[in-house]
Amino acid sequence: MSNEQVTRTVETTQRDEENQTSHGNNVVLSIVLFVVVFGLFAGGLYVMSLFTTVTFVVGLGMCLLSLFLTFDLVPRFLT
Repeated sequence: MSNEQVTRTVETTQRDEENQTSHGNNVVLSIVLFVVVFGLFAGGLYVMSLFTTVTFVVGLGMCLLSLFLTFDLVPRFLT
């Protein structure tokens, strides 16, 4: 092989590696995180609807925790 052919082969291999997309996230982990976070949020809304001050504050905390998990911790697990 000449130097020119080797150079073309290396450049082609490098281009193929640059254009490759990611393999994605683990499907099982994504489903588990969705169920936990959505369940926590829906549970928080239900607890908030029980019409006492304590349950409202607890439900509000659950909703805020689920939003925190959704926007801060979940991206760390899925990257």
